[in-house]
Amino acid sequence: MKDEPLKSQSELYARLADLLPNDGRLCIGIDGMDGVGKSTLARELANRLGGSVISLDDHLTRKQNGYILHIRCDELKAALSASTSPILVEGVCLLAVAQRCGFDVDVLVYVRRISRNSDIWHEEEICMAQSPAIELKEKARALRNAFLMTDESANIADDDLGLMGELIDYHAQWRPVERALLYDVSG
Repeated sequence: MKDEPLKSQSELYARLADLLPNDGRLCIGIDGMDGVGKSTLARELANRLGGSVISLDDHLTRKQNGYILHIRCDELKAALSASTSPILVEGVCLLAVAQRCGFDVDVLVYVRRISRNSDIWHEEEICMAQSPAIELKEKARALRNAFLMTDESANIADDDLGLMGELIDYHAQWRPVERALLYDVSG
């Protein structure tokens, strides 16, 4: 982890503005769990930095029960080439997508959802991957099955965790939190 987590957009903006090269060419990645506020943050930072935003979700073939392998790389790379710098790319599993699609992320920002009242990081167990991925997946299956109140759980393949399984594997392999500027949002 690099430094203490940043708590305000002003702090994050100042840090990123300091990192901008003279020619402005910079790819800033905004990573984090699903639904944490990456898109909103990327749009707000792009407005302040004078850049453009690319959302990985805009280049995803939907309903494939997966993410990384279903990003349309040629389309994404064309969007990157046509964008105004600095470019803010936001989405889950960002480092894995960047490697698969062949682009570099110069600065990584990881967005964490922190409880407003208790300062608890909601997804810390998955994001910091202190347990093996197989154990985290077993917990996720148990939670999923506990919340299915019908016989639906019998019809779902045991290894079919969809995006949650992919997020668990991504964090265990890539460890993005350890490579990023951390930005905390209250929720």
